[in-house]
Amino acid sequence: MIPTPVLYNDNADYTIVIMMIACCLIVLATIMIPKAIRHRKRIKENERTVQNEEQEVEMIVVSSKETIPEKSVISYEKQFFAKANIPARSGKQVGIRKKYHERISKIVRVAGDNEVTIFSYVDNVLKHHFETFQDEITELYNKNNKGIF
Repeated sequence: MIPTPVLYNDNADYTIVIMMIACCLIVLATIMIPKAIRHRKRIKENERTVQNEEQEVEMIVVSSKETIPEKSVISYEKQFFAKANIPARSGKQVGIRKKYHERISKIVRVAGDNEVTIFSYVDNVLKHHFETFQDEITELYNKNNKGIF
């Protein structure tokens, strides 16, 4: 008489299948666990870097009672919303934090009446910064620049 497969119970066959599955899982675990650990370390390092970069500079808030003189608004507009004399593509590419890019984009779009590019605005801000702090920058540069001889 031939036994039916349902009633057939050979423990050796099941043991072999279970052992093969266990071996496959062990091989996968030895490959994937170190990769997962390295990935988590990279994510933590990136989070630390982002947190260090995102230290905010305190902004001076002008209350609604204090009004900004019209002359300073006009001079700000003339100084920072002027079109740059060079095309943006001839300059170098620079990364800007996403939140600053969004702010600058809104400022240029609204205050600059969509007539000034982000490049022109940033170029004007940097020009003003260098003109304003030229003496301090030169002093720091000379202090930290050790001559060759």
